[in-house]
Amino acid sequence: MADLLWQKPGVAVDAKIQTFLAGDDVILDRAFFLYDVAASKAHAQGLQHIGILSGDELDGLLRELDVLAEDFRSGAFVLDERFEDCHSAIEARLTERLGDAGRKIHTGRSRNDQILV
Repeated sequence: MADLLWQKPGVAVDAKIQTFLAGDDVILDRAFFLYDVAASKAHAQGLQHIGILSGDELDGLLRELDVLAEDFRSGAFVLDERFEDCHSAIEARLTERLGDAGRKIHTGRSRNDQILV
C-alpha cells in the first residue's frame, strides 16, 4: 500500500523525496482524518446515486471506510510519511482492498474539494 498514487510502476521513490513530499501534512491530517473518511462515505453515496458506482461497489466502499476508521482509532492504521496526506492514504487503502472500486472514490472530486470538506 505504500505505492504513491502518482508513482510509475517499477520506479522507486527515494525515501528523502517521500519525506519531503509528506512534510507536515500527514501529522496535521491526523486531526481531521475521520472527517475525511466521513466525507468519502458521503461522496461514495453520491457516486452511486448518479450511476458511477454499483450497489455492490458502494457497499464495499462503505464497509472498507468503516474498517479504516476503526483501524485508525485503534492504532492499527497509522497515517505516516508513506502517504503524502490523508486523501492519498484513504484512496490507497481503498484501492488496495477493492481494486477499481477504490480508485473511483476520487471521481468528480478534486484535491481542493477534499480539503474544503
